[in-house]
Amino acid sequence: MKKTLAVICMAALCCTSAMAQFNWGIRGGVNMVDNDITAINAENAQSKDSYTGFFFGPMAEIQVPILGIGLDASLLYQQKGMELSDKETMKQQQIAVPLYLKYSLGLGNLASVFVQGGAQLNYNIGDLSSQIEEQKAGSEEIEFREYVLKKNTFSVNVGAGVKVMGHLQAAVNYNIPTTKEGTYEYFTKEDSQANKIKEGASKMKQSTLQFSLTYTF
Repeated sequence: MKKTLAVICMAALCCTSAMAQFNWGIRGGVNMVDNDITAINAENAQSKDSYTGFFFGPMAEIQVPILGIGLDASLLYQQKGMELSDKETMKQQQIAVPLYLKYSLGLGNLASVFVQGGAQLNYNIGDLSSQIEEQKAGSEEIEFREYVLKKNTFSVNVGAGVKVMGHLQAAVNYNIPTTKEGTYEYFTKEDSQANKIKEGASKMKQSTLQFSLTYTF
């Protein structure tokens, strides 16, 4: 009996593998970033909490049509950022590696809808820090603000989309950070940078709403 069950399971696995479909393509889209600095003086850190960036890069997926499940992975260059209180912009350049588990339901290659979820690794490749100093109006005291990004961050994704004509996918995805993006520190100083006095520190986090288009070959 055990041998028979093992043979059946092996046959099912082989059959499933034979039916699996592999696709690769190009993915691009828009990042709508919600920046969050958890500090009492957060209004000193950013002029607004939203920022719009973009992403693009290659992707690959493997699907089992009868079961409707699959894996989707991509290697993306993406840009995020933050508009600072002095009207400057701190841009983030990242290599993002999202991995999704997908479940699709529909009419084969003609049209289908899918839901997806998974994990993502972000690797910062741009500048990791930004420093701003300015003199208070009517005072000789100088304010010093420093934004420091982490080299690597992790996040999770949840989303849904549609696939039409077997090649074109449109999806909306919400990226939720599981680690802080970096830190924001606020200083004051009277005569030199060496004598700066730390006033406080806080964590920076970014949640991102993404809209993407994918074309598979």
